[in-house]
Amino acid sequence: MGTISSDKTDTSGCYMPVTAPPPSECPTRTFPRLASLIEYLLSVRSRASLGVLEGHLRGLTVCRDDLAPACAFGTRGYKRNTIARSEYFELLALCWRSGDATPIHDHKGSSCAFRVVEGTGTEIRFRTTDCGLVCPTEVHAMPPGYVCAAEDNDIHQVANLQAAGADLITLHIYSPPIRNMCTYQGPLARVNDPGPTCCAT
Repeated sequence: MGTISSDKTDTSGCYMPVTAPPPSECPTRTFPRLASLIEYLLSVRSRASLGVLEGHLRGLTVCRDDLAPACAFGTRGYKRNTIARSEYFELLALCWRSGDATPIHDHKGSSCAFRVVEGTGTEIRFRTTDCGLVCPTEVHAMPPGYVCAAEDNDIHQVANLQAAGADLITLHIYSPPIRNMCTYQGPLARVNDPGPTCCAT
């Protein structure tokens, strides 16, 4: 069995992703294949349009070697590795071993788009119900090159359900960095109590 994530929960119940710091060098030099994307993100001065982020990711040609300085794996779940960031965005490489998965979560206050770089991921989408629980509605296989875009009340879970030894690497953009993300437990569960559980980056 893989673990949910290497992230932590503080004493108030807030969900806090653990993110590795960015490389010390200029990111456009460290990641030349991402230079145009990084230059665009550094020009952003407010929440970026989800459609624009999705378009940039679809236009990329990128492989694992291009992200090598940010390809570090966790020992207790998927690992978030920062490529570049500002107060308006965060660009990350997420590295997943077989069995690693996010919690069920939304993206309140943030535009989120990601591209599968290596491996095949699985996305499970959920909806809220009249009784206050969430339930799954769709399951999508995400092969290399797949782009997923979500924001605000979109609820999903992302996982590496490949066989043991098969890695998954994804390239994520959040604009702005997620600060208030609700998480949910189980395929039929209420939002974490007490109240919405937050994700602080």
